[in-house]
Amino acid sequence: MATYPDDAKISIQSFSVVSEAKFTNTGTTTTAFALDSPAEFNGEVIAISDGITQATDSYTLNAAGTKVTFETAPNASNLTLKVVDIPNRFKINRTVDIVRGVSYSNSSATVVNGNTFLINANTESFSLPEGANASFAQELFVSVSGVLQDFTAYTYPSVVYGNDGIDIGDNTATKLLLNFDGTDGATTTTDASPSAHTVSFEGNAQLDTAAKQFGTASLLLDGTNDAVNLAANSDFDFSDDNYTLECFVRPATGAFSGNSTILSRTKDADNFYRLDLHADANLSFSYMKGGTFSNVTGGNANGGVFYHVAVSYNHADSNLALYVNNVRVDTTSFFVTNHTEMDEAPLQIGNANVLAQDFSGHIDALRMSKSLKYKAAGITAMNTAPTVIGGGALGSLQSTDKLIIRTFGMQLTNTDRFNSMADRKPDTGFSTEEVFQSAVFLSQAGYEKRRLQSRRSKRNITLQYSNISGIEKTAIEQFYRERSGNFESFTFDLSHLSESGTMTTRFDGPLNITQVLSRGTSLNDNFFTVSFSLQEVFD
Repeated sequence: MATYPDDAKISIQSFSVVSEAKFTNTGTTTTAFALDSPAEFNGEVIAISDGITQATDSYTLNAAGTKVTFETAPNASNLTLKVVDIPNRFKINRTVDIVRGVSYSNSSATVVNGNTFLINANTESFSLPEGANASFAQELFVSVSGVLQDFTAYTYPSVVYGNDGIDIGDNTATKLLLNFDGTDGATTTTDASPSAHTVSFEGNAQLDTAAKQFGTASLLLDGTNDAVNLAANSDFDFSDDNYTLECFVRPATGAFSGNSTILSRTKDADNFYRLDLHADANLSFSYMKGGTFSNVTGGNANGGVFYHVAVSYNHADSNLALYVNNVRVDTTSFFVTNHTEMDEAPLQIGNANVLAQDFSGHIDALRMSKSLKYKAAGITAMNTAPTVIGGGALGSLQSTDKLIIRTFGMQLTNTDRFNSMADRKPDTGFSTEEVFQSAVFLSQAGYEKRRLQSRRSKRNITLQYSNISGIEKTAIEQFYRERSGNFESFTFDLSHLSESGTMTTRFDGPLNITQVLSRGTSLNDNFFTVSFSLQEVFD
């Protein structure tokens, strides 16, 4: 079965080529390509990917018509972009649904709008596809490792990128965020979390611009009665929920004289938790509740460089894990409920409240979150300063995850090239005839009688296209010739006749072609009137 009139196509070779740009091995991430000359609209660009001409709605023009951006990276061995000259009579206005998508993974970085993204278990704000124009979250389709996410599982617009991005969680999960940015020697800092806890410096604790992991400075502690203190608050509870504590530490160079405490919360000897650096350079997180002790330890943090340290509590799995420089070094079974034993316990950075275990060195990018940020055995290093976005329904993405963001439902009316008879209606109308199939026989008295053999009439349609170009004439002519033999039927789109639906037809009678104007040897310069009849068939 053939489909009329989509099979009657105009050859793009009939349009004159203004410029031609060729690319090889385009890859899986590159979507934007420069043209050798500007185009005014999509239809003036012919994109040929590995020998296949691409639909004009698969790419858009930008940068004043000098660049083509594909919805999906062509990943072609050979990509050719031709800019052609389209006469006005071949231009149409087409309304299409624009679908754009972008994929993020851990295997390769993706650049969108000048920002580089890589799934690393820390990045929590991601850009929408280039050219997306979403108005609300329900217009976005977000999937993680093939699982479609509810629109309530992410935040749109993004706190970081506004209408151009999403945050994969909400702002409420981050309970403490200290990036320790400021001037050299400053003794104040700001909690950037929504809780905005008051932070006080003790002893010689100060900001140091000479050493930092991110931003402008980090916290410097000299190991002698230095600390940063925060008042008791339920934000610091490892309660009936997931929890993540993480920071970057840079121990002072030289031999360790004993254990030192990076962070602690202590009510008494039977109720506390501590993140410690041991004299052997191993790291440890200890939790004591009512005399019941849990501990994870391992890794190595020698002096002079920054190490990423994270403690992750998976409430659903009753699992406590310690990460050092992106590797899970220890786990233990751990389950905690009812944190009232520590209701009055403050939080201290750089000391253990009642213990003489002062930390000497630098601390940066400290974040405490009621969310599970790390669960895999290995993670990718944090490459940007932590933000207040955290957790939520999606949580943080793991290195094995793949994030896909698509935008749907946007309509764009653009100028395109006329490339099929599907875009062309009869210029001077049409005529129809309807007739029932009947049987004729003679009675004994010689009277002629007729009996209807069909329940509905068959339609006969005569169409005429006036003053069409030689290109269009040739398209119809070729389509007509290909229908030869045994009355081959095909589907006719009734929208040509301003009706809905389709009907099965065959050509009935001759194809009539009359030349009405000749201005040269090119098909573009010759115009014709074409008429033919179609007969509806029921088989």
